Amino acid sequence: SGSPLPSFFLSQILDPLRAFIVCTSPRAITDLARWFLRNGHKCGLPVVRMKNNFAVEDSAEYDGNHDLMLCVLHTGVHGLSIIGEVQLHDGRMHALKVKVHRLYKVKR
Repeated sequence: SGSPLPSFFLSQILDPLRAFIVCTSPRAITDLARWFLRNGHKCGLPVVRMKNNFAVEDSAEYDGNHDLMLCVLHTGVHGLSIIGEVQLHDGRMHALKVKVHRLYKVKR
């Protein structure tokens, strides 16, 4: 009928938009994060939250991933907004994570 979905249904959508960028160094991670903080609104992806998963190892939230997570807000043509996730990974840690995941799959 062309009417928007009721907000109840929209509240049930989890992680509809997720991307990761593999950086060459910790410096590249911080440079890219700064770029997003300064320029994200110009490309339609303003940062609404940033989480440093390099520093939460002792936290109850820690899930084993070391990255810098940026939550960005995208607003579509009809005014529907959605929050997406951009994860900034260190290249060496990402390569190790890929190897460990392969071992996990073989073990399964």
